[in-house]
Amino acid sequence: MLSLIVSAFLLTAATPPVPEVLKPYIKGDRFDPGDYKWMKGRFPDATPEEKAQDKQVSEWLIACYEDDLAAFRVELRALGIADPKMINTTSRNPLCSQVASAPDVHHWTSFDAFQHSVDKAAPIADAYLMAVKVAKAMGAAKTPKLHDILIARPLGEQMLRVGAGWGEGDMAGAPAVSDDVQAVIVSRLLLAAAVEDHDNTQWLKALVARQGWPKRSEIGEDAAEQAWLLVQHADADPAFQLSSLRLMEPLMAKGEVSKDDYAYLYDRVMLKIAGKQRYATQAMCDNGRRVPQPLEDEKAVDRLRADVGLAPVAVYLAGMDQTYGRCPPGQPR
Repeated sequence: MLSLIVSAFLLTAATPPVPEVLKPYIKGDRFDPGDYKWMKGRFPDATPEEKAQDKQVSEWLIACYEDDLAAFRVELRALGIADPKMINTTSRNPLCSQVASAPDVHHWTSFDAFQHSVDKAAPIADAYLMAVKVAKAMGAAKTPKLHDILIARPLGEQMLRVGAGWGEGDMAGAPAVSDDVQAVIVSRLLLAAAVEDHDNTQWLKALVARQGWPKRSEIGEDAAEQAWLLVQHADADPAFQLSSLRLMEPLMAKGEVSKDDYAYLYDRVMLKIAGKQRYATQAMCDNGRRVPQPLEDEKAVDRLRADVGLAPVAVYLAGMDQTYGRCPPGQPR
């Protein structure tokens, strides 16, 4: 076990130094995209030097991802997962995850056009980020009770995730903007969400290390739901998610953990590390139809869902269609 942990540390430590072009935008483990000039090399009108700088950034991001992937596999093998698949993983390195939140440049034909969108988007994004900061301060726990801390803890990341759905759902009333401006706004909110998720995961890991997984009888059902939400979004640390899932299983049998919370976390974790889910909580669009992602046992899925208090798959998917809209026709995605 010790050798596996040491190997994971060495793999993570192998990540190359931060590229020089990014350094002016970094303070500690925080990244501020600023004027986005570090992205100039991604546009057709870039100079050879700018393209070379962007190549360094791309190689650094790839190295971050590959080093984390290797470390994740070592950690998961130490937890008994013989062949971790590691599907749709994100970087655990907070700087890498923030830099990777940059908008896709396919919306623009030149850096000047991109800058025009940034100029429009920045005040809107900054106003929303300020609102998140104020809401977190006003909603902070007023007592040291774990119940109150857990209730307050997810507020920031929840506001940022809602905001990333700009113009839809709960954000349907957001100021109307063009697709290119929206792309910049959303990237800024996702960057902030990556910071929130990292901080929340570190906090929750320390809590669980001290006292185990929080029990309903000790913190209340509402706070227990928030603890689950934090680990559900700890995607940058799959080993912690798996360890938490294993801690929750015996507590679920005693009524100390919600069965459907367990089911949703099980599917999120096992899809990532094994490639299949049990309860069909994770869906995708396939040729115009919303269908479950790969299942452990398709024939038994409705019985398994009933065991944890979930509606049949057909009812669940129909509800998703109603909430998110029907899948567009076309190729699988």
